[in-house]
Amino acid sequence: FVSCKNKTAEGNHMSPKIMQKLLLDINMAETLSSFQKDSLHKQGGTKNNDSLAVYYKDIFAHYNITAAQFTEDLEWYKEHPEELDSIYTDMIPIATGIQAATTPAPVAQPPAVIPIASPAKK
Repeated sequence: FVSCKNKTAEGNHMSPKIMQKLLLDINMAETLSSFQKDSLHKQGGTKNNDSLAVYYKDIFAHYNITAAQFTEDLEWYKEHPEELDSIYTDMIPIATGIQAATTPAPVAQPPAVIPIASPAKK
C-alpha cells in the first residue's frame, strides 16, 4: 500500500511533489539503461531492459508503491493534464541542473599551430 504521505488530501492519487520526484527517477533510470553494455548492446545507446527492470523495481520500492499503483496514479494525472503539465514544467529546471552537474566539461582543444613565415629574402 502507498503510504499516506504520498497521497494528496484532494484525492486518492500521488501528490504532485512525490510524482515529480518519481518521474525524475524514472527518467534517470531510462537514461542510465541506455548506457548499460551487455553481450547484445556492446556499444550501449539502446535501452537495456534487464537493467531497466531492476531500476524500476528499486524506484517503486523506494516510493513504497507497485507498478500497478504507479500506472493508476499516472493515469489520474493524464486525465488531469493541467496537473501533469505543471509537474513537467517544474521538472525541466531540475533535470537541466542534474544534466549540467553530471555532464563532463568539454576538453579544451589546444590552439592551432600557425606556421611563421620566414622573412622575405632581399
